[in-house]
Amino acid sequence: MQAAKMQDHLRDRMLDTTPEEFEVLCKMILVRQLDTESLAVTAFRHDEGIDIEGIIDEGVVEALLGVQVKRYREGNTVSSPSIQEFGGALAQGAHQIGTYVTSSSFTGPAVETADQLQICHVDGERLASIMLEEKIGVEQSGRDGSYEVHSEFWQAFDDPVEDDQIPAKEVPLADTVETLRLYLWAIEATDGSESEMHRYVNKQLETEFTERHANMNAVAGWLLGFVHRETPKDVNGHSVQRWGLTRDGIRYLRLHEDGESRRAREHLVQGVRGVEIIQRIDRRLDSAGELTLDEVREILDTETGISGASVGRRASTVVKWLTLLPDVEEHSHGRSKKFVRV
Repeated sequence: MQAAKMQDHLRDRMLDTTPEEFEVLCKMILVRQLDTESLAVTAFRHDEGIDIEGIIDEGVVEALLGVQVKRYREGNTVSSPSIQEFGGALAQGAHQIGTYVTSSSFTGPAVETADQLQICHVDGERLASIMLEEKIGVEQSGRDGSYEVHSEFWQAFDDPVEDDQIPAKEVPLADTVETLRLYLWAIEATDGSESEMHRYVNKQLETEFTERHANMNAVAGWLLGFVHRETPKDVNGHSVQRWGLTRDGIRYLRLHEDGESRRAREHLVQGVRGVEIIQRIDRRLDSAGELTLDEVREILDTETGISGASVGRRASTVVKWLTLLPDVEEHSHGRSKKFVRV
């Protein structure tokens, strides 16, 4: 694909993203351009507020960056009042540098206001051009300088699939909310690679979790909508998978940090309700009123890509997630368990 055609393709990909995905895309582009891991989406969405922030450290210069991101359709332009409100948010948060990014374009007065307030403004055409220049989301191939889509980059925006059979990776293995939360903290505190997450968690707990636990909990966070895949990082010639927090993931941690445990649990429950295997079991509960553990195992055996001994292990985790829902209870009778709609 030639440069002009690929640039148009990148614009189309931007417009196909959700507002939350566009924020993540912009964060990934900024991280690559600024060569910093400090950038993060903010916990709560406010119109004309700060969506992404971080520290730019160039050795002799250090500044707090605030970024506003708007995923608009073509024809829906950013106006001067929007820039003015963003300027106010920058001042309120003591941000020294501000950037306004949109998938569409800016009105003439908006550009003038941004220049007056020394706010960098990046429209969809310029953003696609930056991605092409920096080879972000694309790869150059062939002697003619043509481009191909970098499929691994765009996998960061893949959602759990909804199909007749649920892939094994979309059936959770992380069975402890407290441990999952610690791994979310690890993602926020590190570069999001599994080795760094592993090191962070073991230091906090003074125990020996394996890197497999890092992947297990990162995938669980992804299923909940709390985590997204970051661009892989090259380490000694090897591509290393990294993870980043979504706005929902950051909000969940902030609620816990602020002592809002009830609201944090409600936020977690909302994420659990969005997991496909939980939805299917929950629908069975609606019709049957109760399910035994064996019946849950049967659902996993027939409706997921899991087989053999793994079914039992995954079932024990799935029912722990299921009983996080306020309208589901576990009833035990000796060694038998059943799950009841209440």
